Amino acid sequence: MSRSDRPKKTLARKLRDLEDHLHFLNESLAKLVSGDEAYLKPLAAELRVLACKSSGTDGLLWRILDELKIHDAVHVHLAGNLDRDHPLAKGLQFVFAPVSLAGSGDPRLPPGQYSLRGIIKDCEALVVSGTGYTHENLIRAVAEQMGSAHEDDGAASHLIELSGTVVSNRPALVTIMASDSELILEVGERALSAAAARGDFARQTRPAVSVLSQRSDLSERKQNTDFESPPPALPTEGTVMFPVNHPHTDWRTNSHSYDFGLFSQGPLEVRVAKYPDGTIEVLIKGLGDYIVGTRNAIPNTDQPGVMIGFTWTASEVVFYLCGERVGSHALQTGEGIAGTAGFNS
Repeated sequence: MSRSDRPKKTLARKLRDLEDHLHFLNESLAKLVSGDEAYLKPLAAELRVLACKSSGTDGLLWRILDELKIHDAVHVHLAGNLDRDHPLAKGLQFVFAPVSLAGSGDPRLPPGQYSLRGIIKDCEALVVSGTGYTHENLIRAVAEQMGSAHEDDGAASHLIELSGTVVSNRPALVTIMASDSELILEVGERALSAAAARGDFARQTRPAVSVLSQRSDLSERKQNTDFESPPPALPTEGTVMFPVNHPHTDWRTNSHSYDFGLFSQGPLEVRVAKYPDGTIEVLIKGLGDYIVGTRNAIPNTDQPGVMIGFTWTASEVVFYLCGERVGSHALQTGEGIAGTAGFNS
């Protein structure tokens, strides 16, 4: 029997399917953020079912939203796609700006109402070695190459690189997929609640699943020998950008210290810390024989969080906070911070 000849599911059945898949997604998200990275596999598979086109059929969530005529808007900070003409985009090695709920995102990006379907299908989740990957591209690649939908013998080069990329003690893949899952759950719950209110179907009663607000560090799970490929070489020139933030809404201005943990990609390791005097320190290991760093006042912004950035050439590294240049360090002089104390604290 061809696909076109199959009897169609009723709306009530599709809504029950949606409820089941959202339940599986929520359970996988709770396990993932509590420290079990194995749940990235079923989480990616559920995201693929709900939000990705497969064999010409759009994701289940989008089809139900269309049928119910329900909006998919989410209130988030959205960086959008990389401006390839911007000077900082030259030699871009890595940029990471996850979609964040309003009030917890990039301080330079005022929150707005955006179509979640548009974000998943059209927006770059991150840029690796100069190439951008949309959220849909990333979800499909994880689900089909290293997830529950399929476990391939190999993996695309960007997944290999991402598997060893850590931001604030969490693998970048985990952070992106968890953020996408939270937004899918928000919009999916909106659809189910509206359908239940209209009498289109009855909700099931299930035990509550709690997603921990304090998420476990997963940096120790990073593997360097998972793939039969040489470690990525550091280019002569490059740019790295990633945000740091904390659940304490006043962290930029209070008198406490904060360690934002490890960022690592290939040979690069970066530590970011905030001090009681309102300064933020960035230390970089991997650009030469010494640790180089800068310590500056935290920019005064209307939103929480700080975007960390740096560019490098063979002779110099330049530091940025929220897009503003705050310092530089010559690399050819051999000067720097001897040892690795800043990375072992």
